[in-house]
Amino acid sequence: MNLYKSIDISNYLPSLQKSLTRKVGSQRFPKNQETIDALKIKDIYNTQSKNRTYFLHRLENHNNSEKVDIDNSPTITIEHIFPQNPDVKWKTDIGSGDYTYIENNYLHTIANLTLSGNNGALSNKTFIEKRDLEEKGYKESRLWLNKKLASYEKWGREQIEDRFQLISERFLDIWKIPSVELTEDIENEEINIFDIEDATSRKLEYAIFFGKKIQVKHMSKLYTEIIGKLFELEPSIFFDSKLGSKIILVPKEEQDSLRNAGKINDDYFVETNITNNDKLKKIKQALELLKLEDELFIKYSPSLEEQSEMMI
Repeated sequence: MNLYKSIDISNYLPSLQKSLTRKVGSQRFPKNQETIDALKIKDIYNTQSKNRTYFLHRLENHNNSEKVDIDNSPTITIEHIFPQNPDVKWKTDIGSGDYTYIENNYLHTIANLTLSGNNGALSNKTFIEKRDLEEKGYKESRLWLNKKLASYEKWGREQIEDRFQLISERFLDIWKIPSVELTEDIENEEINIFDIEDATSRKLEYAIFFGKKIQVKHMSKLYTEIIGKLFELEPSIFFDSKLGSKIILVPKEEQDSLRNAGKINDDYFVETNITNNDKLKKIKQALELLKLEDELFIKYSPSLEEQSEMMI
């Protein structure tokens, strides 16, 4: 749905929020846990400078009456708590297991980053040295991002994940998911197939695959149409993976072995004597395998009640 057309200029913000939260497929508004899971492993350090500065500025200054002007400060810079080039003592202090794990997974993530006006002095020192450095260590800092660091006795995987939990709570308080009531029936729109959980209730009006409309009214027809198009697109994957056996794909000469044979092309058939929800599940499995999760949308036919309302 075109975003511009969905905006009510007399009620701008709520209508924009509603439109964003109703999007599906690749444009779908992420849930809180999805966002936090992505943030946990996101390389914040190597993002665009302006985005990184904005992000850290909002984190640091949220509900802070003593604002820190990160963007215009000549001294405050980003500090890696576990350094990019650690002193050899780090491996002794936290163990080789945590050392390697942090280096490979958390080095540039938000949980291992902070702000400091004394980056040069802290450098690659051990955590305790950074924490306790006179007048320059984390214990002496007035920044929110450093407060929790003053309480840790070491900086290992457990501490990083604990600090991330604190940061993630603050993140969700700053960037809240819009709270809007979706009173309209989203089933009257084109819906990504992965946003459908139950395929038993409604007839289809049409489907859209790779941007082209397919006239189908029932899930059985959609099933054979999509499996057929995917087979045409990449037949080898049906035989090189377990997909062929999952959908019970057989050549034409063996179609009598199926309880209800559905034709996908002139040479192959699939079993269609399964529930609509099973057909939905198998379509999703095939799309996932071919990495085409954002290519299939369906539109439901209006219900009888909706048809009556349209005639009024």
